[in-house]
Amino acid sequence: MDLAQIEKITSLLGSIGFGAVIGGCAVYLLLKSFLPSYLSEKGKNLATKEDVASITDKVESVRTDYAKVIEELRANNQLKLAEIERQRSIKKEVYLQAVEALTRTQNVVSSLSNLNTDAQKITSDMVSDSGLIAKVQIVGSEKTVKAVTTVMASIGTAIMELMLERGVLVKRKNKIELLEVYCSKAQDEIDRYISIMKNLNLEGNQDKRLWDTINNNVQFKTQQREKNAQEISDLWKIQNKEHLEFTQKSMDRFFETSALLPDAVLAVREELNLTISNDAYLDIFNKNIEHAKRVFGNFLKRLAHEQA
Repeated sequence: MDLAQIEKITSLLGSIGFGAVIGGCAVYLLLKSFLPSYLSEKGKNLATKEDVASITDKVESVRTDYAKVIEELRANNQLKLAEIERQRSIKKEVYLQAVEALTRTQNVVSSLSNLNTDAQKITSDMVSDSGLIAKVQIVGSEKTVKAVTTVMASIGTAIMELMLERGVLVKRKNKIELLEVYCSKAQDEIDRYISIMKNLNLEGNQDKRLWDTINNNVQFKTQQREKNAQEISDLWKIQNKEHLEFTQKSMDRFFETSALLPDAVLAVREELNLTISNDAYLDIFNKNIEHAKRVFGNFLKRLAHEQA
């Protein structure tokens, strides 16, 4: 402020009075000392409020985003859990059907000793069950697929080998049955001729030619019947011996394939989280197998004794 400006202010203050000068000085000092500080503090407060609001907005935004992420993760986890449960349900259904089919297929090995079972039915049932077992390859783990495939390979090999031997027994059985039919028919003819002879006696018929013809026919049919009966007896001796041996072999192969089942069962249980002690399961399984072997062994001994 220069000298001219000071003189102007002094002149102006002089015209409005000394009180005004004092008042003006007071206002000037007030504005100079307090107002800048006040305005500065107000600015700080305003800035603080704005900062707090900004921080609050950001926190809320982060919280909202976090909640969305959590909800999204929860939804994804629920979908994943649902998918896992769905796959487990599918596996369970496949494995239950496969185990039943596998059991039926394995039982074919032992049932081959029943020569009355039709081979075509055996083949048809096996084809149907093999389709159920094959599903394991779609849903199963490497361990399960390997174990089931090993069992099926063993069963298939056993059945093919046994079917060849069984064919000989079935053929002989059919021949025996055919000879028995011939014997039955021959006996029916003999009975018919005997009935005719009785009627001729009642009638008093003494026609020698007729009686000779009837006697010759009775003799022929009797010889035919006896020949067939002897052949049947000879065939039965061979059949009984070989059938008994075949039955033993069928059961041996059945027990061999049974020994492979625990690996498949334990693999399936592991996949389905149906945990069981391997040692405990094998102990139960092996005890049942040994018991079955003893029972079957005693049965064969009694059967062999009866045929002797």
